[in-house]
Amino acid sequence: MAIIIICVTDFSVSFKMRPFFSRRRFFLSGKNKISIFNPCSSCSQICCSLLYKLSVLLLLCVLALLLLPNNIQLKTAEPLPAAARIFCIISTQDTRHNSVAVHVKRSWASRCDQHIFVSNDAHEELEPAIFAPLHDKWLKMRAHLEYVYKYHFDEGDWFLYINDDNYVIVENLRYMLRSHSPDELIYFGCKLRSANNQPYMYDRSGIVLSSATLAQFVLRALPNETICSSGKQGDAAFEEFARCLGNVNVLPGDSRDHLGYHRFLPFHMKDYFIGALNYSLPHHKYFLDRSYYGLSNFKVPISKQLICAKLEYMPIIYSHYYLTYQVKIFGTPQRAIVIENSNTN
Repeated sequence: MAIIIICVTDFSVSFKMRPFFSRRRFFLSGKNKISIFNPCSSCSQICCSLLYKLSVLLLLCVLALLLLPNNIQLKTAEPLPAAARIFCIISTQDTRHNSVAVHVKRSWASRCDQHIFVSNDAHEELEPAIFAPLHDKWLKMRAHLEYVYKYHFDEGDWFLYINDDNYVIVENLRYMLRSHSPDELIYFGCKLRSANNQPYMYDRSGIVLSSATLAQFVLRALPNETICSSGKQGDAAFEEFARCLGNVNVLPGDSRDHLGYHRFLPFHMKDYFIGALNYSLPHHKYFLDRSYYGLSNFKVPISKQLICAKLEYMPIIYSHYYLTYQVKIFGTPQRAIVIENSNTN
């Protein structure tokens, strides 16, 4: 308990200023010497009173300072954990550099701690890592992740592998990962279930790997043909990726929020807001047939902590970026995103 002492000095006593120092000689000794106990005779009463009160005030202040540490317990603030470093790997190709990839470069890619474009050809603005033309998704992915592990592993705690036509809110990804360690053998995305009941992540929505998972994949899975195939996989590339990770004890995580709403969306955002998914559309049917989590009436509940969604018309990425990072809604607490899902009401 802190002790607060208030001393009030009565300055209401009024007196006329007299020319004390013009007619009086000062002595340092003898009966006329000036001291605390023998001030100028003409104002001795007032001076003594003031000096006494100031002395008492000074003494009380000293006592308060001496007692203060014993009455107040100071708490040292615990340092906040460092924010996860996100390294973004954005897959593109020469025919999409100017029409698609540059828009990602000019918008959300800057929110990653580090990012790299991987492509089959050079581009002045994107400055991608260039790989020989590989016409199989699985072979591309193997090459991309092996390259990042070899040359950029120390630059990230988590690695986001994503296509060039996705919109990502990186801060929400960090928020999701705050309760996980990059040392965990785990990965996240839009979780599906294969025909043989194996969980895997849908490539249309991006995949997030812990640094431990990336190392495990490159160092243990890739060199062993019995663990991980080196052959072409076609459309089953990400099922093979999940099989490889499962063989080295990596777990597929749950990327949904605490309400069970989805953070990774594999389709254009308008598909979720206009109503239920359309079972007659091939991509919708694929998702509905294989969704790891049950859906009601073909509707996907969208989290307010949205991380990733597909884009149909790339220039709209700037509108999304503006709404995410620039718009402030007055009268309400500031939110990370401004997208609401009418399907979940």
